[in-house]
Amino acid sequence: MPALARFLARTISIVAAAAVTVGVVVYPRAIATEMADVPHGWLVCLMLGMSAAYVHGFGFVPQNPVLKYWFSPWIAWPLMALGTYQILY
Repeated sequence: MPALARFLARTISIVAAAAVTVGVVVYPRAIATEMADVPHGWLVCLMLGMSAAYVHGFGFVPQNPVLKYWFSPWIAWPLMALGTYQILY
């Protein structure tokens, strides 16, 4: 992968993960108005994607091929998108 593409993918990962973090911390009522209404399964999906995006964005590359795939944008971005979509709509 060319260096520019790698840089752009890592930048997108960091920005997306930071946006999820800020959204959840600053405005948690976007997720649920009552504690009983929290969609825990989709929130876990969103948080797993956010965590994988942070790992990818900061440049950590595991030696284990399974973890290398797990901490890639191929997993992180769809998890964040799916979690966000299911929580907000």
